[in-house]
Amino acid sequence: MEKRQVRSNKIKIFFIAAAIFFVQKIILPDLNYAQENKKLTFDLHTARQYAIQHSYDAQNSRLDIVAAKKKLREVTAGGLPQISGSVSFNDYLDIPTSLIPGEIFGGEPGSTIAVRFGRQYNATLGISANQLIFSGSYFVGLQASKIFLTLMEQNLERSQLDVEELVTQTYYLVLVTEENLDILEENLQNLEKTHYEIQELFKEGFVEETDVKQLQISVTQLKSTINTVKQQIDVTYKLLKFQMGIDLNREIGLTENLNAIVSRVNIPSLRDREFILQDNINYRLLSTQLLLSKKNLLNEKMKFLPTISGFATYQRNAQRDQFNLFDPHERWYPTTIVGLSLNIPIFTSGARIYKMQQARVDVRKAEVNLRKAEQGLQLQYAQARTGLISTFDNYKNSEANMELAGDVYNVTLEKYREGVSTSQELTQTHNQYLAAQSEYITAKSELLNAKNKMDKLLESY
Repeated sequence: MEKRQVRSNKIKIFFIAAAIFFVQKIILPDLNYAQENKKLTFDLHTARQYAIQHSYDAQNSRLDIVAAKKKLREVTAGGLPQISGSVSFNDYLDIPTSLIPGEIFGGEPGSTIAVRFGRQYNATLGISANQLIFSGSYFVGLQASKIFLTLMEQNLERSQLDVEELVTQTYYLVLVTEENLDILEENLQNLEKTHYEIQELFKEGFVEETDVKQLQISVTQLKSTINTVKQQIDVTYKLLKFQMGIDLNREIGLTENLNAIVSRVNIPSLRDREFILQDNINYRLLSTQLLLSKKNLLNEKMKFLPTISGFATYQRNAQRDQFNLFDPHERWYPTTIVGLSLNIPIFTSGARIYKMQQARVDVRKAEVNLRKAEQGLQLQYAQARTGLISTFDNYKNSEANMELAGDVYNVTLEKYREGVSTSQELTQTHNQYLAAQSEYITAKSELLNAKNKMDKLLESY
């Protein structure tokens, strides 16, 4: 009975182990693969947020912050106690010889006696500590490192805004191109239907063969245009994935509706919103850069001041005629030193002065760049505001023109079917309708890009 129970337990253990192996080796890899290759879908907001976390530029900016924090700790550590140990061993194959006056030991005046001082084997164990007490350059450098960290954090903010702008622009471009494709395919469907009707009329002898060929040319041209647009969509999707930090072979989908996005564009709100220069990231970056340049100038001035540090050293020295340094019964002779060190800069042939002058020039350049940014950003805002209003008016006009061109084409098509209009007129109005639709799509794209520029200037993503 017991043997049967043991055998039953072994069988259970075997099947459990087999099940675990099956899950780990077969099911889990398949699940992971499916998860990794699952289609990603994004609305505009989630696309921006994903890009902020995964885009290559944003990742590098975050690494710059990590490096700046490490640099700050490195500078801070320079003013904390520094402890080092040392071990040395010397084997004097020839012990150094010194010459001393002979008359000291009763020799002839002017004579010398050769004397060897020391032992063949010498070893020293030591530990020393240094502590910076005063250094103007150190304290200014510590402040500059903190400012540099702030600069890197602001640089990350700018990188994120740049990424949001690029991703938004490309997201719009994908939607615009896909809408253009929908319009072209709808036109192709209508044109092919018209072409079929004209062919049937030609068979009945009601229209000329040239009418059929003329429409066939239009159908062929439209198909070629559709193929080109499809290729553009594929490339644009790849560009968007690259900007978002997604593998180019990964499938993604966009869930936003272009007309819904356009309907949310609030022109009066954007037009009347106040542009606060001090809130703009580019202005804040240049202001921080100016502050950093001033700290660098102050650091160069501080190098004219003395540096004070304290130190302590403890050593144990052994001197042997035989190599018995590890003999615990032999003596080691201690030496202990404590003291202060004062380093006073006196003369460097003008090197420090020239460095200080260079730093002063850098401060002036930073001031000029900040003033330039003030004017440039104000100009960008004025241009972006004007462009937003202009593109909105153009969008409205293009929308109206497209509707009129569609009405004209439909009327011409009915006249052609009734035999009142010619095929040339039909082709001409169709081309005008396509051109009006293309202008409408372009105007919609320009409106969204103008809004995108305003959002970045106002940092209102």
